[in-house]
Amino acid sequence: MGEGGEAMVQILVHNEAEILNVATLLLLLAAVWKGGGPERACAATLFGMVVVDRSYHALFGPSPTYDLIDPWHLLLDTGGLVALVLIALRANRFFPMILAAAQLVAFSAHLVRMTVEPVTSLSYYLLYTMPFWFQLLVMTIGIARHAYRTSRFGPYRDWRPLNGGSDHGLGAA
Repeated sequence: MGEGGEAMVQILVHNEAEILNVATLLLLLAAVWKGGGPERACAATLFGMVVVDRSYHALFGPSPTYDLIDPWHLLLDTGGLVALVLIALRANRFFPMILAAAQLVAFSAHLVRMTVEPVTSLSYYLLYTMPFWFQLLVMTIGIARHAYRTSRFGPYRDWRPLNGGSDHGLGAA
């Protein structure tokens, strides 16, 4: 990698939090603009996680160390996992399942940290932060696919019926 490439990597690493904030906000705006209910719910969940995390750290400072489990991020990742699983179970889309699976990886990082002693601090940090970047990529694709499908075929159902039946009343006794 040349000097310019190394400088770009340093800028990205140094400004990761700001880049994440902007990317998540842009995805939320895109979901509100072009998305349906599941896109909005997933984007709001991810954006909410960022806002709550930034607020926590503004009040209480940075996480003390990655040598031990981070209870705050465990709680945040647990809440995100519950929300994304609930959305995924009702959404008439596939991508929320991928988001929930990625969140399960982030959640599992904390369990690994609690149970496996030789996990390095860097491994722990990467295991619970990198899934979020993957989730942003999946959200981008999900919003784009929804916008494409809607423009090509028209509107379609956002959520699966609660009763597991059809919205058309076919087969109802």
